[in-house]
Amino acid sequence: MNSNKKWGSILIAAVLLMTSVSVAQAKSTVPTVTITETEDAIQTEGNDAGNPQLLEQPTDDGGPEMDQAKQTPDVNRQAVSSSEDQTKFRNLALGLPYEWSEQPDASHPDDGYKLTDGKYGKLDRNDPAWVGHVRGKAREVVFDLGEAKSIGKISARFFQDFPTNSILVPLEVSMYVSDDKENWGLLSHNATQLLWGSGPPRQETFTWDGSRDGINGGKTDGKLAYARYVKVIFTMHPSQWEYIDEVEIMGTDGKVDGAVTVLTEQPHFLEPGEATAGIRNLNLLYNGQYANGLGDWSKERIIPNISYVNKDGEPTDWLFDGILYLGLASPAGRDYGLGQTNLEDWKWYLDKTFADTGDMQNLNEATKEVGAKLNQPDHKEKVVLMIPDPGGSLTDFGDVDGTGSLNFNESVVGRDKALENRGKAIQWWLDQVQQRWDAANYSNLELVGMYWLPEQIDIGETGPDVARMMSEKVHAMNLKVFWIPHSLAYKMYMWKDVGIDAAAYQPNYFFGGMDVDRLEDAANNAKRYGMGNEVEFDDGMLTDAVLRERFIEYLNSGVETGLMQNGFRAYYQGNNAVYNLGVSKDPSLRLMYDWLYQYLNGTYVVHNSPAPEADIFINGQILNGDMNIPDSETLQITWKIQDDDLHHQSGSDRRYDENTCGSIRRTESVYDS
Repeated sequence: MNSNKKWGSILIAAVLLMTSVSVAQAKSTVPTVTITETEDAIQTEGNDAGNPQLLEQPTDDGGPEMDQAKQTPDVNRQAVSSSEDQTKFRNLALGLPYEWSEQPDASHPDDGYKLTDGKYGKLDRNDPAWVGHVRGKAREVVFDLGEAKSIGKISARFFQDFPTNSILVPLEVSMYVSDDKENWGLLSHNATQLLWGSGPPRQETFTWDGSRDGINGGKTDGKLAYARYVKVIFTMHPSQWEYIDEVEIMGTDGKVDGAVTVLTEQPHFLEPGEATAGIRNLNLLYNGQYANGLGDWSKERIIPNISYVNKDGEPTDWLFDGILYLGLASPAGRDYGLGQTNLEDWKWYLDKTFADTGDMQNLNEATKEVGAKLNQPDHKEKVVLMIPDPGGSLTDFGDVDGTGSLNFNESVVGRDKALENRGKAIQWWLDQVQQRWDAANYSNLELVGMYWLPEQIDIGETGPDVARMMSEKVHAMNLKVFWIPHSLAYKMYMWKDVGIDAAAYQPNYFFGGMDVDRLEDAANNAKRYGMGNEVEFDDGMLTDAVLRERFIEYLNSGVETGLMQNGFRAYYQGNNAVYNLGVSKDPSLRLMYDWLYQYLNGTYVVHNSPAPEADIFINGQILNGDMNIPDSETLQITWKIQDDDLHHQSGSDRRYDENTCGSIRRTESVYDS
């Protein structure tokens, strides 16, 4: 790969794609358009950031018809029956005021009644019926019906006009009810069916219909909700506009037969425990193909990743309690996360990972050495290993069982056969992992789970089926399924429904293009879906003070949102950031390692002081590298902070090194600890 940024960071440059499948695969469900990417990449997480694809609209074989001549007024109003058929319902919201969590943009304002005035906007961005929002956190709008009433259907109507006017429908809209405006019960999460793509202006109505959907997927019996308050939440794209014009709440006064009080649940992070195989902090180690060898994990590189080392490089405590090995690129340049790799690529990764002196053996040796030094020789590091995405485009994957090469392409072999073949490939992978693990008999490792590499539920019809089939096969091994969806992953809310045990939502803030409130929004979204969060950083922070500030903002946010105290976390570090921070002689970088250790252990405290830029001088010469001072010379250290005076420290009759006064590497940022 040629990128040092994750997939999610690229999604903000233009419009994020809604798929991780290849163009050939997508053709069986939705046509695709290629977006030109403007940034270079080396490290992505699970997807190829250098070749994103943007979905156009579904056709008859993959979703609602988008031909404007044939398009019905509402792509979501296709339920065969409705709660309205059973009772004489009216729009309970008509004419009501409501409360926004964040006011609409001043250029497309709301007078407090535009969502309930019964006026539907035309497919024109200048129609004043539309209320406009841009950037920031997911929006919430709350309606007070005055008293508890029977509710059978809720709908919210949105507008899309992209790219002409940079307006997209939300990725997901959630609907809740409450008796007290404090404790909310979920009715449904609803994903866009329109999807994101270029085209003429269109609209989409997101609907919960109790007679069709039930309540929270059947978790509460009944088809009618009995409640006073209604809340609609819609997610925000990080850069595009979102327009809404009307919310309807169809129901009737009082409590009719069949109306039920909806079970409430406070939004919360996924907590470490059985679902996470006891892992609280999962460290991602990328071990695919890299030209510079960064995919090869030696014992020396691993030790500062699994243990907290002092300034002499000696372990003094454990660090991450779980390691995830995952690869992106094969030697042939094919991507394991995009359904591009074949059986030859899969065998290469397994051979590399399980070689006698390979990545897994080196992890075992590192754990054994650290355990001996910490007087815990029986300690076992928990391990999670990736499952590549078989995808749906390959017609010649390879022969896994002597019956011929597998074909995953539905358009060639049909839906059922393609699904069966993907299942065979996944089963072959799992069997190989188990056989090789058992044969190695690692003394200090415990295999606890498998990681589903695709970063979203595939938008194709069989996407949920593939994920569910994968989960069932992993569970048959008595292992857990882990998943780390990107910030705008399609249908991420259904992760539990497809059998995934532990999920960590990517904020994607570290890589730029988002405001800092993205971290709070990511935490809120994760809590709404019951996930953990990912903490993101990479080697760029070694030389970039802005990226160090972002890393600190992740840590601060974790304290403020409760993620540090209560949530399961995954950690994206690029290729080598943890090691480089741990062995750095630069005090400002070493401090980041120390703070990371504190965060992992729940003792980190918020640091809000900005990191000033500084140049360091040794005896009047600017420090650009290591420098030895003769014992006969008096040592004078000065550093210049922007808009500040020179500061001095003097010493004599000794060599200045990390064992005396600290590091003499050039520091670009100075922090107070």
